Parts: sequence; structure tokens; C-alpha cells
Amino acid sequence: MASALALGEKERTKVESPSGATSSIQIVDACCLAKAYVSAGIQRGVQLGKGPGPVAQTEFPSTFENFPSIAIEPSSDMDEFPPMVAYSSSQSTASNVPVLGRILPIVDTVEWVERLAKTPGVTDIQLRIKDETDPGRIAERAALCRKMCAESGVRLWINDHWQAALEAGCFGVHVGQEDLVKCMKAGGLDELRKANIALGISTHSYGELAAALAVKPSYISLGPIFATSSKKVQFDPQGLEIAERWRTLIPPHIPFVTIGGIGDVEAAKLNRQAGADCIAVIGAVTKADDVAKIVAELNDAMQRECHAVHAQDSHLLE
Repeated sequence: MASALALGEKERTKVESPSGATSSIQIVDACCLAKAYVSAGIQRGVQLGKGPGPVAQTEFPSTFENFPSIAIEPSSDMDEFPPMVAYSSSQSTASNVPVLGRILPIVDTVEWVERLAKTPGVTDIQLRIKDETDPGRIAERAALCRKMCAESGVRLWINDHWQAALEAGCFGVHVGQEDLVKCMKAGGLDELRKANIALGISTHSYGELAAALAVKPSYISLGPIFATSSKKVQFDPQGLEIAERWRTLIPPHIPFVTIGGIGDVEAAKLNRQAGADCIAVIGAVTKADDVAKIVAELNDAMQRECHAVHAQDSHLLE
């Protein structure tokens, strides 16, 4: 824990800009890393005599098997949300579980939803409503977009407004950490599970990842990977190295989505190589001269074999 806290303090006080989850290591993040480190050490310890052996010194936490989860509501035992599999998973053709698309366009208008729902290669769309606060109007817009998507066989995800998604019967909901807590306190997580609605959760730090894992969501996202102007964020760019690490800390059956600054095909390839199963994109699609072409190119980039190799960080805990 001391090493993790020292690492975070060192990053936060750098003269140059700190980066990603490393700069966000606060006490809760340090505790998560310490728990993962000790768990790995116990797992690899060699028994001496009749008692348990000493805790082995291992590397920087690098496996989902030892990474902890943090229950937002400790008194409740959360059931799993509707599962999804990544297109690259061996289960994608061997089960009836929905396959998450290789790209997840995020748009904020009905017009864009209608256009993308008819675009070949788009299987999932996320609607992020930012210009409306009236619950009734938000629900109406969600229902209209759900109908458009249903007619084209496309899944619609609603960002944050889980009540509207419930009312409209949308496929899924995506929430950030603050809205995750609000949803839970309002009983929304239970309602979403009962309605069999999928759930995606944003993460930016080790503590947030541990909290997301406890909810057992349909997918987990990390961002921003690169600098982005599409949304004001409190976190610095994570970078590809953190993306690689996230993939190893998330159980392989949960799809991993990256977001933030993925504006072209080359950026998509880099994210795929880092272990992303799906990329959430905004400007790459909405600013494209030829939407169908960029969708095809991004899908092709994400279909490539993943060559991600987890960075060797053992020196950080030596």
C-alpha cells in the first residue's frame, strides 16, 4: 500500500503532466492494488512445514484473479447483469449470448441515431442526451430512437438516463461512477436487472474498476485513452499502457471498451492491440465525410488479432 501511495504522490507532483490512472492513485486505489498484490503473494507462497508459507514477492498487480471488487452496497448480493461477449471471443459463435459490436458510436441526436441505425456494420449505438432535462421528453426521445434501432436490428444504449431506458425498453444503459451510485440508491440497478437490461460502466481509476467489477456489468469501459474535446473530463489521458493493464484486470468474459480521442483508423488499431474488444467513438464517425466507409474501416481495424502483451511493472514494487 505504501508503494502504491508513494507512486501516486510521485505522479501527482511531477512538474510535467501526470498520466491516466497512475496520477489518480488515492487511498482507495492504493488499497485495491495492495489487496491484489498480497492476494497474488499468498497464492504463490510456498508452504514451509505445517503452516502456510511466506507471502511471495510478486509483480505489479497484473491479473483479474487477484484484483478485488468493492461493493457499493455491502449488504446486498448483486446478481450479474445480462452478459455479453466480445466479437473476438470463442463464445461469440458458440452461444446465444449477445455479441458486443466492435465499435460503439456515441451520438446526441435522433437524426444521428436514425442514420447510424441504417449504416452497415453498426450493431450498437449509445445515445447521450445533453440538451434536455425534462424526464418526459428524454423518455420520448429514447422511445423514438429505440424504435428506429429495433427496425434495423440495432441495439440502443442510453447514457445515464436509466429511467428513460426502462420506460422505452432499450437494450442497455451506460453510466459513469456518479450516476452508478445515484442509480443504485434509487433502486435502479435492481429494476434494470429485473427488466433484463444490459449495463455498461465507465472507469478511470483502480478504485472505480473495483467498484464496477462488484456490480457484474455487461461491459466495462476505460477512458479517456487519448486527449478528447468531446466531453469535459476530470482525468488525464490514460494511454495505451493503462489500457493493456485494464484488460488483464478485467475477467476475460467481460468485454472491455475503450473511449476518448479514438479519432481514426490508426488509433483504433492501437486500442485493439492494447486489448480493447470494442471502441466507443464520436468524432471519428460524426465528422467523417463518408460515414459508411469509416464504419467499415474501424470495424476492420478492430477485427485484427490482439497482440497486447502486459507491460512488466514489477520494478514499481521492488
